Amino acid sequence: DCPAEEAARLFMKHIIKYWGVPRTIVSDRDPRFTGKFWTELFELLGSELNMSTSSHPQTDGQTERANALLELYLRHYVSSTQQNWAKLLDVAQFSFNLQVNESTGKSLFEIVMGQQPLTPSTVVEGQKGGNPAAYELAKTWQEEADLARASLQKAAKKMKKWADEKRRFHEFEEGDLVLVKMHSILRYRKMHKGLLRRYEGPFKVLRRVGKVAYKVELPSKLKLHPVFHVSLLKPYHGDEEDPNRGLSQRAPMGAKTSYDHEVDCILKVREVHKRYCKPRIEYKVRWKGLPKSKDSWEPGEALWQFKKQIDAFNTAKANEDVARIGGGE
Repeated sequence: DCPAEEAARLFMKHIIKYWGVPRTIVSDRDPRFTGKFWTELFELLGSELNMSTSSHPQTDGQTERANALLELYLRHYVSSTQQNWAKLLDVAQFSFNLQVNESTGKSLFEIVMGQQPLTPSTVVEGQKGGNPAAYELAKTWQEEADLARASLQKAAKKMKKWADEKRRFHEFEEGDLVLVKMHSILRYRKMHKGLLRRYEGPFKVLRRVGKVAYKVELPSKLKLHPVFHVSLLKPYHGDEEDPNRGLSQRAPMGAKTSYDHEVDCILKVREVHKRYCKPRIEYKVRWKGLPKSKDSWEPGEALWQFKKQIDAFNTAKANEDVARIGGGE
């Protein structure tokens, strides 16, 4: 564990000593970086601290991708020699800094120093020398550098493959029906979390916004910005054999919920009165495939997918009321 004071000393030793005080430092919200010591120190030094937010931790996507590549690279590199992994870091760092970046077309050495350095393989090739210890050290460095280079290429290919797979998003046209992933709503709902669907909808696509976002037609009472990144959308398919979607129509204006389980039947109904609020109808639901202990009271407007079951319950209840009145007469 490294406290903020020690982290600051290391920062001065390895960063400021060579490159000076940075104008801006991007970091996550680690307690060391949000604490009074760290924030006041860099205020005195004149650096601006930019930190990611809890709702959008990917503030600095470039750094996160670089860190992911480094982690994967080191995992490949030290996998067979983990006993001395710390000794391999110098070669690993050197090889990483030699790598030419696809975006810039230059290595980190070229960006910082203006040129590529002379590599160990250039020095060693064709030269055996008369000192066995010197030759062995140079040969070991070359072998470790070759292994590091191969590990880095393997990691880079794997990262590219993952990135390409993630970029294969759906494309939608105006009028298409989509389901929307809404974590900001689901996280704070006072609902049975196991019964909530990961996606809400269906909602109609209104138009494309830029290259990777769409504006959808949301109920106004959701009070959400209606533009979503394509990664949060998926096509809606009306399938009669799928009880979760076959009965789905567009959500009513007040609806904020959909469920992963089908309603087996409605058991009871009640009217809930709360101070300063309009009365609300709730139904006691038995869920298909779940035990009776999972029966739950749900607001009527949230059960918009299960109108068929609600109608069946209301019809049966009305018949019971008629029979009761008839028997009384």
